[in-house]
Amino acid sequence: MKTKISLKGKDLYSKILHNKFITICILFTIFTLLDTIPIILGLWAAKVGMGPYVHLLGRFILHSILVSGVYIFDVLRKSIKSKLLIYTITFILTWGLLLAYLWTNSLFAELHPDAYLDMTRSYLFLYLLLGVVLLISNTSRKIIKNKRKKL
Repeated sequence: MKTKISLKGKDLYSKILHNKFITICILFTIFTLLDTIPIILGLWAAKVGMGPYVHLLGRFILHSILVSGVYIFDVLRKSIKSKLLIYTITFILTWGLLLAYLWTNSLFAELHPDAYLDMTRSYLFLYLLLGVVLLISNTSRKIIKNKRKKL
């Protein structure tokens, strides 16, 4: 399988859609580095035993679910006109995947008592933040497009 990354004429959304595995790997690498740098600097202790490996696998799965949300959104936008409905359906499906992943983890390890609530809060916050960013970028894009038409 050849993956060709072309920067000509494609927006970020298209790049993510066409480079699924690369997108997951880039996110995984960035967040692993962000997690590792404080350990190297001695700001918090390194994990020992199987913990780091389980944590890395978990991070990869979480990033895969995150990126899968983009594909779910893309599939739905071809058949549903309402962006708000697509956004809501995508949230419910990806949130369900995250909760299923967390439940699966609970079969092998003891979770924090508020793990489901914490995951839901964190995911809801990030998803709402993403929605605001998408809304602002779409509005800005429309304004710029309208200004260009007037010229």
